[in-house]
Amino acid sequence: MRDEALRCHPAVSHHASGTGLTWFRMRLLMPCVVVLLCCRPVRSPAATPFVVDEWRFGTHETNATLTYCIDARDPDWPIARKIAAAVAEALLLQAKEYLIGNDPRTEDMSGEDLDDTYRMLIQHCDVFFGFKLVPDAYPSWLTITRPYYRSTYVYVAADPTWKSLADMPTTRPIGATVGTSADMRLSQYLLAIPAGKRWDKYPMSSDEAALRAVVGGTTGAGLVWAPALWALRKTDAGIAKLPQMAPSPLPVSTADVGAILLSKQSFLRSSIDQAIASLIADGTIAAILTDEDFPGAAE
Repeated sequence: MRDEALRCHPAVSHHASGTGLTWFRMRLLMPCVVVLLCCRPVRSPAATPFVVDEWRFGTHETNATLTYCIDARDPDWPIARKIAAAVAEALLLQAKEYLIGNDPRTEDMSGEDLDDTYRMLIQHCDVFFGFKLVPDAYPSWLTITRPYYRSTYVYVAADPTWKSLADMPTTRPIGATVGTSADMRLSQYLLAIPAGKRWDKYPMSSDEAALRAVVGGTTGAGLVWAPALWALRKTDAGIAKLPQMAPSPLPVSTADVGAILLSKQSFLRSSIDQAIASLIADGTIAAILTDEDFPGAAE
């Protein structure tokens, strides 16, 4: 988003969403550019029958398929892909996933921007999962779905005896991923406290950088997106050992995560919203989150 990290994955500037969701994650939208070249293949015996005037029958452009993008650089991508598949099933559509990061051309998209997001949506995806739903953060040509989960920003501590931020000595700094709503709330709080009675705050380029600063002793605490902590704990023993602490005296900061589509896809957006609502009501999304021990709640 730009003042808010939108995508749920790491970025240098400010995904939803993640280890770092420019998300404008959390920073610049980070989609990928994929040029899809369409040509008619030579017909084989197993090919779909060819009907000369098929256009007259109003066949769906998607051919009963929901094509969706999942970004493997997002910390919550294993969750997003399961929810996306469940949405397709609820809509009685065949699920067709494109996993960003699987293509060498999308492994490093540090220069991506809104234009790239637009190209992705018109060339490859009906819907792009894994975005923080920050109000009024998206351009008019984009529309957002209802959220499928809500998560929080959390504090990790260098000392396990600190049960809340209030327990940490003000001589120890806080490392916070820049541009998130939680980072801005922390900044506002610190500015209201007299100098000498407040912690210093170190801006961090990503959630991973904030966590490594705690592990390395540079900071006493790190403020990060909970899904990013969840993902990094699986691959980094040092980060896995970091204890969480309550944010008090600050309130808990939360963010909703959903998907984006082109604004002209109003009918599809409405259908996806209904599918998400149904999957929340019947417990499907909650079960996905629980099975993965994911720090989020179906909302």
